[in-house]
Formats: sequence, structure tokens, C-alpha cells
Amino acid sequence: MEPEGPNPGTCCRCDLPVMHRALIAIIETGSGPGGSAYACLPCARDYAKTSLAPEWIGETIAHAEAMRVAWDEQEERGGEGAGPGRPLRL
Repeated sequence: MEPEGPNPGTCCRCDLPVMHRALIAIIETGSGPGGSAYACLPCARDYAKTSLAPEWIGETIAHAEAMRVAWDEQEERGGEGAGPGRPLRL
């Protein structure tokens, strides 16, 4: 599997900067642009246990975890290394 790369940003639940996030919600609005909410993998797993979680969240988390593993394996083989100021690898 060829890694897509990290999805860096801030977790919408714990507010920590992370390298890999999973989509946990699509925010729909009546008019105007909608949005999306991304969480780190530990927070996404916790959110998936709630009644608010969408049906597709398990697939999204599995995909994000697979991409994290593939990305980490690529880094171990000589890709980019961790450096100062890089987000947490959750």
C-alpha cells in the first residue's frame, strides 16, 4: 500500500497538533459552506463509541490507521525523519 502521507492538523476534541487524523463528522448547513471535523486516532476511537458517531466512522478510522502504519514504515526505510516542531504521531 502506498501511503498517502500524513493528515497533519489539530484534533477537534483534544486540541493537540497531530500528524494523522481521521474524519469524524461532516458538518452540514442549510446555506453556506459546510465543514468537517477531524480527530486524532485515540479521540476518534473514543468518539466512535458514542451514539453521535456516524455509521462510516469505523472505516474512516481503519483507513487513517493503515495510512499511519504505511507512512511510519516508509519513514523507517529512509523517508523523512521526525524533527523539532513536528506534530505528535498519534
